[in-house]
Amino acid sequence: MAIPDGYRANFETLRRAFLNGDAALLECTSRETGEPVYAVVAVQQQGDEFELVPFAKLFDDNPYEELDPPQS
Repeated sequence: MAIPDGYRANFETLRRAFLNGDAALLECTSRETGEPVYAVVAVQQQGDEFELVPFAKLFDDNPYEELDPPQS
């Protein structure tokens, strides 16, 4: 099973953000529940403006109980 190109491109953007020190952990609010959620974001700066681009939401529970590894 191949990972779609869009996911690979997003991962590369996030990888570069970490290498450049332009990644952050951000507390957000779920629109669905109103509860806090925590996201990994890339920080894009344009002049004096900053844009926080969410890439991943962290697991609340044990990810090993939620995900199965790929089958060979």
